[in-house]
Amino acid sequence: MTEQNIDTHLREALSHLELALNQSVRCVLENDSAKKEIGLKWEQFLGEFIGLVREKGKKSRLNLLSWITFPRMKS
Repeated sequence: MTEQNIDTHLREALSHLELALNQSVRCVLENDSAKKEIGLKWEQFLGEFIGLVREKGKKSRLNLLSWITFPRMKS
């Protein structure tokens, strides 16, 4: 896999996440009682993603999270 392929996958993933975030916000604005259910969906997704990163890191013997310096992240 080339770096260009990685960029493509990350752009597509970000696009999908933005759509899911927009739909989550709309859903909660339309129905405040959906907040807990929507929050659980995001909690499950983020937990699964971090778990996947950790699992891949252990298998490859790489600390994948160390590649990211959080102060450089955009706010």
